[in-house]
Amino acid sequence: MILNKRHLLGGLALGTGIGLMLSGCSTLTAFNNLTPKDGGSRRLARDVAYGDHARQTYDVYAPTSGPKNQKGWPVLVFFYGGNWDSGSKTDYAWMGRSLAALGYLVVIPDYRLYPEVVYPEFMKDAASAVRHLQGQAANWGGDPQRMGVMGHSAGAFIAISLALDEGFLTFDPLASNPFKVAIGVSGPYDFYPFDVDATLNSFGSYPRPLETQPINHATKSTTKFLLQHSRADTICRLSNAVNLDKALKKVGTESQLIVYEGLSHQDCAAAYSIPFRGKGPLRADCSKFLKANL
Repeated sequence: MILNKRHLLGGLALGTGIGLMLSGCSTLTAFNNLTPKDGGSRRLARDVAYGDHARQTYDVYAPTSGPKNQKGWPVLVFFYGGNWDSGSKTDYAWMGRSLAALGYLVVIPDYRLYPEVVYPEFMKDAASAVRHLQGQAANWGGDPQRMGVMGHSAGAFIAISLALDEGFLTFDPLASNPFKVAIGVSGPYDFYPFDVDATLNSFGSYPRPLETQPINHATKSTTKFLLQHSRADTICRLSNAVNLDKALKKVGTESQLIVYEGLSHQDCAAAYSIPFRGKGPLRADCSKFLKANL
């Protein structure tokens, strides 16, 4: 088994690499199964239902050591990507363990996908998961009053949209926003007009397309934002993060944009895993931001 791990991880690093790992479900499943997980972390619960559909469930991860205060661990909800038409929380145990090892109660939800649903239905799933978590986090040692949201790629769209568009969770951005922080990794935030299959499929039928864009919901907010993006990302252009960062700062919302060099779209997620952490300091930068703000 050790040799198999080395062969797989070495092949991913030297061959078609991390791009293949995060673009093919079977490869990602193999990576998740074989890659070493962060110590000091564990899975607390699996397939917690937040709705009646088979994909309306989430997994829960936590540090192995107890919370530092009586209120519990800060809570971090992570949404994975996959063009809104693929992905599974099961394949992201490595991410759950990576973030939990930093000192957070981490929840990774599944959500319904295209072609079964289109926007805004998957956003409603995401909002339902968060509402359910608000009522349950304390049962796992989490503090629902200290909650952040995070995502990669299509998951970053979901995370940032939840934090900006008060319609999904019905909050006042300056009074009752549930998220103290929102982190987007390689996310699409300003991509209208729709010009690729993924966006045409999931957003093309929505009658008011400009409403789907996170940048158009930038408003003064108590949430603090961290946007991580690579200049070399050819799947989701850097302009998405640059434009949103500017829009947030313009309305007086705290936003930090960190631009990385030479990393692919998939590299930016994989850099949170043990085998590829040397690709870039995204996890360290995220940890610093979380410690300061959550």
